[in-house]
Amino acid sequence: MPKTRIFSDKSRTVIEPLIESIFTNPFLDKFQDLNREILGTAYTGPQTSQTSFDQGVIPSENQKAIIKTCRDLIDTARKKILAQSISPDHPDYSLYEHLIYYLVYHDISESIDQFIVKCIRNPETNLEWKGFREVQAYYEFYLKPEGKDFPTLYSPAELSAFFFQIRRAFFHTFTSIAGSSPAINALRARVWDSIFTYNMRRYLRSLYDRMNDIYTLITGPSGSGKEVVSRCIGLSRFIPFDPVKRTFERNFMEAYFPINLSALSSTLIESELFGHRRGAFTGALQDKVGYFESTGKYGTIFLDEIGDTDAKIQVKLLRVLQSKEFQRLGDTKGRKFYGKVMAATNIDLLKAIENGSFREDFYYRLCADKIETPPLESVLNGNLEETEILVRFIAARVAGPEEVDALTEETLQYIKTVLPKNYSWPGNFRELEQCVRNIMVHGEYHPHAPRIAEASSLDQSGDAFTHGKYTLNQLIESYITQEYNRTPSLSEVGMRLQADPRTIKKYLSKGNR
Repeated sequence: MPKTRIFSDKSRTVIEPLIESIFTNPFLDKFQDLNREILGTAYTGPQTSQTSFDQGVIPSENQKAIIKTCRDLIDTARKKILAQSISPDHPDYSLYEHLIYYLVYHDISESIDQFIVKCIRNPETNLEWKGFREVQAYYEFYLKPEGKDFPTLYSPAELSAFFFQIRRAFFHTFTSIAGSSPAINALRARVWDSIFTYNMRRYLRSLYDRMNDIYTLITGPSGSGKEVVSRCIGLSRFIPFDPVKRTFERNFMEAYFPINLSALSSTLIESELFGHRRGAFTGALQDKVGYFESTGKYGTIFLDEIGDTDAKIQVKLLRVLQSKEFQRLGDTKGRKFYGKVMAATNIDLLKAIENGSFREDFYYRLCADKIETPPLESVLNGNLEETEILVRFIAARVAGPEEVDALTEETLQYIKTVLPKNYSWPGNFRELEQCVRNIMVHGEYHPHAPRIAEASSLDQSGDAFTHGKYTLNQLIESYITQEYNRTPSLSEVGMRLQADPRTIKKYLSKGNR
């Protein structure tokens, strides 16, 4: 052990949990435990305030206090390293280096947030990132002091790429997934792990450039935010930084490709994903580049409603996932797919496998990384404060900052006084959003109510059923209408009744189609 120590034992009790927090999922309780350990009695509790894309992510009082502590430790250590010519192979030097990474990241986070917003507003432009100069200046001052050529774990360009990814991941996860309930925090933590894995150290060492081979499957009820989750992950992928051009390899906003499979025919699905040659089918008047080709190495394809695809499409998608190769429709030339695939469904794929409508091998290709979005009822759990957070989040987006307070109050008052107590929100977050919009436009909101009586002229009494007054078609139509009103999704009703969604649609009452 060297006689000269960079940090005292007392300082190390702060430094060690601080460095551990760098590699800890910020949405886990462990992260708050580390902050509490760093700050002691000065700890003020977790950050719970919600913000917007335009504002960025406002640092908490805890973060401000930790950053100040970190700066003081670094400045004292730098002076000692220079004054006593301490070698970089000193056992404390690694602590010093990691403290600098923490400080630089937080000092330039506001600049990164501003750049993120610029990218969002200019999705087709690969902008120069001027913040690179700040990273270089910090790097030279702290890690190459007075011309010393100390070895470092990362170059300024590598630091820039990692900082940009980490900040994007926090920015999107914190500003897009609204709420502060345990269910929401658990969802955010799960999303963070899907981006970086549970072992951040391993990710930074070697996995950051290998996540294309990990496919993500998002499940959950309709309207519970599956596409929001996919966007958080897809927009938070690692993208290298070019120090010569001072740009990232790609604007993250144009590297995310969502496609709703249930809205397209099989031919159109293939054309959108694989592309086609001119004349490949009727209406193919020119060559088309599909998503698998245009996504590139740092892009993500999101396949929504994957459970609704037919066997032919499942086979073709499986081949792409297995071989990372594909062909355009009407072409024999093999092409490489370099991006990442994410998929989502609101049906139980294991039951779909049992009834033969979904391939088991395809499922096991998709489920290396699984995320389940919670229903709104479990998020709110009767908590009016959580309801207010979500309503305010929606109101800010639909009415803007000038009207957010008034619209939030109107909506909350309506929910408290007009809607049934502990209303279950069967349409989940999407329904809450429409509730806010309805109140903004009409001053009222009327939830969808089962319409079995008006959808079918059947006598619903047990006597009518017992005496055989129904025809078979009437029975089927009545029952399907009832189930559809419970869950207005052809796929979900089909899974529950073990019937093809097309059969459900055939018998469904016209008023509910």
